[in-house]
Amino acid sequence: METTFTKPRRPWLAALLSLLGGPLGQVYAGRLRRGVVLWIVGGLLIPILVFLSISLPLGRLGFASLFLCALAFPIYLAVDAFLLARRTSGAPLKRYQRWWVYVLIYVALIAANNGVAHAVRAFIAEAFVVPTRAMSPTIQAGDRLLADKFWTDSSRLRRNDVVVYRSEGPGSPLFVMRVAGLPGDRIEIKDERVLLNGTQWDDRHGVWDASLPSYVELANHGPVTVPADCFFVLGDNRRCSKDSRISGPIPLSDYYGKARLIYWSRPRQFPDPDDTTRYTLGPIRWDRIGARLD
Repeated sequence: METTFTKPRRPWLAALLSLLGGPLGQVYAGRLRRGVVLWIVGGLLIPILVFLSISLPLGRLGFASLFLCALAFPIYLAVDAFLLARRTSGAPLKRYQRWWVYVLIYVALIAANNGVAHAVRAFIAEAFVVPTRAMSPTIQAGDRLLADKFWTDSSRLRRNDVVVYRSEGPGSPLFVMRVAGLPGDRIEIKDERVLLNGTQWDDRHGVWDASLPSYVELANHGPVTVPADCFFVLGDNRRCSKDSRISGPIPLSDYYGKARLIYWSRPRQFPDPDDTTRYTLGPIRWDRIGARLD
C-alpha cells in the first residue's frame, strides 16, 4: 500500500515565498500549474508596462498608475498563495512539494527573471542615471531616465530629440544631449546664438547660467556641416556642456536611444562645481518623477 504523506501548509510561509520568489508560494501550496501560469503573466507584465511607459504620453498620473500595477502584482501573488495554503493545509503532499524542489524552482525563477530583465534592457528600455548638469534644467544631475531602445532606428532622429549616445564608440560611457543638427545641416554658433542652415534656430531649451563662466570655444563655433553619417548635439545648459562643440558630430552608429521619461530623481549637490565626481544626495524630487522628455 502506498503511503500518503500530509504536512500542514503554513499560509504565512506561502505568502513570504511568493514575496521573495514570485509564484513559489503557489508551488508550496500544491498548485504548480497555477504558479507557472502566474509566472508567465508576471514575465509579460513588466515588459508591457515598460513599453507603455515609454510609448504613450501618459503623464505623471499615468506613470504612477503603471507603477502601482507593477507593485500590485507581487502583493496579489502573496495574498493568493496565503489563501491557497490555508485552503489546502490538510491535503496530501504532491511529489514536487519538497524543500529541494523549492530550491531548484527558486534558482530557475531567478535565472528566468534575469533573462526577462536582460531582454527588456536590450530591446525595450534601459535605465540610467544622469550624473552632470549639462542638460539642466530639463534634466538635472541625479535624474534617472528610461531610454527607449525599441525605436532606435537612426532615421527616426529629429531636431530637439533628447537622445542617449555612446561618448567614444562601443563600450564607452553614455551621454544624454539634445539633437540640434541632422545629416547635411550647417551649424554655426555666434555669440551663443545657434544658426541652423543660416537661420537662427528656435532655441527654446537653451539656458545660459550667469553663475558659470562663458567659454570662448563654446560661445562661437563653426560653421560646420554635419556629415551624412552623424548628428550634432548640444546640452541645454550651454556654458557647462561638453557636447558636439567640443567632441564634434556624433556618429549614427553611436546612437543608443531616446530619453523618454524621468522615473526617479534625487538631486546631486556638488561641493565643488568643477568636480562632479564628489557629491551628496538631496531629498527625493517627487515632482520630477514621471516627467516626459519627448
